Amino acid sequence: MKLLIVDDEKLTRDGLMQSIDWKSLGIDAVASADDGQRGYETALAFCPDILLSDVRMPRMSGIEMAEKLQILNPALSIIFMSGYSDKEYLKAAIKLKAVSYVEKPIDLEEITETVLEAKTAVEDERKAASSKALSLARSRAALASKLAYAPKGSGEAFGQEEPDFDFPKGKDIPFFTFLIRFHHNTYNQDALAAIMEPAVDRVLCSLHLENIHSTRHGLLYFYHVWGFSDYTVNQKSSLGRLLMQALSALSLRFHIVFGKNVTGALQIHNSYNSAVIELQHSFFYPDNTYRIYEHRDTSDTFFDASTLHAESRLSETLLRKDKKQTDLLLEELFQQMMPPSNVLPNQVKDFYYTLFTTLKETCEMLNLSGVFTEEPGGSLWSYISECESIYELQEYLCKKTNDFFSQIKNRIENSSTVGLIKEFISGHYQDETLSIKDISEHVFLSSSYICTLFKNETGLTLNQYLTDFRIDKAKKLLTDPRYKITDVSARVGYSDGNYFGKTFKKLVGMSPSEYRERALNLS
Repeated sequence: MKLLIVDDEKLTRDGLMQSIDWKSLGIDAVASADDGQRGYETALAFCPDILLSDVRMPRMSGIEMAEKLQILNPALSIIFMSGYSDKEYLKAAIKLKAVSYVEKPIDLEEITETVLEAKTAVEDERKAASSKALSLARSRAALASKLAYAPKGSGEAFGQEEPDFDFPKGKDIPFFTFLIRFHHNTYNQDALAAIMEPAVDRVLCSLHLENIHSTRHGLLYFYHVWGFSDYTVNQKSSLGRLLMQALSALSLRFHIVFGKNVTGALQIHNSYNSAVIELQHSFFYPDNTYRIYEHRDTSDTFFDASTLHAESRLSETLLRKDKKQTDLLLEELFQQMMPPSNVLPNQVKDFYYTLFTTLKETCEMLNLSGVFTEEPGGSLWSYISECESIYELQEYLCKKTNDFFSQIKNRIENSSTVGLIKEFISGHYQDETLSIKDISEHVFLSSSYICTLFKNETGLTLNQYLTDFRIDKAKKLLTDPRYKITDVSARVGYSDGNYFGKTFKKLVGMSPSEYRERALNLS
């Protein structure tokens, strides 16, 4: 709360400023001025809640200053100070609804008590004003909701009670309704109302348009508007652009739709219904755009997704790992859904769900586990069903297919690395000192990374693969009687013959000599 001290005596001003703990009284800011004229100018910028002013001052008296300020702010609480017991001044103070009239010399305790009384008066006034504003807002919203439906009988839209605010009920008054639908699960409803309603009101006021409005489910706002003699497409377009700019600046996501023009408040439901119909078509337009109702010839259409062969075509391009053709196919299918195809939003959602399912099944077939992990909204269908436009669906499907091809690319790159590792082992398995460190240095990757990569790609550890490779080579050498078993051991990277024999028997189930004997007998 703010307090302004106005007195032409510096000693009085400074004494009041410095001698009272204003913070403890709930006064957050205090300003001062040395005469009525400066007090008036200071008040215009400072906007005080309480005025503590001398009565007689140069250039402009306290009474004159207070009269001008109370015109601008009727809720201003005024406390006059004066050393003169002048009945005329007292009468003027009473007329201005001053909280009190304090005589000089100033008694600080009396000033403190009087300021506290003024503070209470301001708070009570604010509560009353807030309650009145809330009641008025509810009344306007209730009428807006009522007018969105067709009246049951002539004149029944207003009910038994007349609106407690100015509202044109003449049969020749032009109206139209516009809707703003905000995106799902994006905003706290109270926070949304707090930022978007003032923004919309400013736009309508700038065009001298009156309105009553209400909301459905906290995310669909509808405004019944009047104020022009006519509403052309150009005028609605101008309003649409201004609303788009105002709401986009608040980082909101929305669609705006304008209903048709109607005459008379009892026809507002027709404008509202036309806007709702047009809202269906906004599904096929990007976020943060506006639409103006246009009449369309309606006809029943049966959309059969199977005629597009979308599932088999998508599966084919994915299995071929052909990203270019997949991207072209998705763009083609997207264009097939767009107006004037006359496809309904729910049909589009069903169609996209089949495309997502095809992609998911292909991922499972190719053992790609990272494409579909955790879906926004809890499940794939939950996400799709809540999408506000076809652009959201297309963007998400393209993202998932890009994830698919990224994983395919990584797998190919990783497979190339595994191939290099195997090739290196093939050329160096005879080296008994061959280590994982040697292999990692060859492929320029860390030891821990290649161990993980190799196990993921082959199902074997590097040491297992190296041992299996050496034993397979040993089997071939043992079939040639020219090589002694110790020679075979050395040729496959084992300097210790006993360790080679134990390893061989563990993997093959027999000793090297038994394996040789059996192999030679079979030949």
